Amino acid sequence: MMRKSDGWPWLMRSRGKHDLVFCHNDLSANNVIVEAATLKIKAIIDWEYGGFFPPEFEKPFYLRAGPSVALPGEIDDTDVLTNLMNQEKV
Repeated sequence: MMRKSDGWPWLMRSRGKHDLVFCHNDLSANNVIVEAATLKIKAIIDWEYGGFFPPEFEKPFYLRAGPSVALPGEIDDTDVLTNLMNQEKV
């Protein structure tokens, strides 16, 4: 998503429904710090892409190893999300 933006914040117009959720937008195993001995989560890092977005934005990348981008064989929904944001922006 960030590669397709111009680097400026995407200001959304007022929404009729209240379905925005707080998303990390980069929640993968790479951004979860765990205690080695207990495997308890100690911290979640890299919140620079976090914010309130439509629910479609938070994908369960934390369920698999690897980065929070589509891997070979997975669907890359970047264009779908970009179109959604373009419809919603001011």
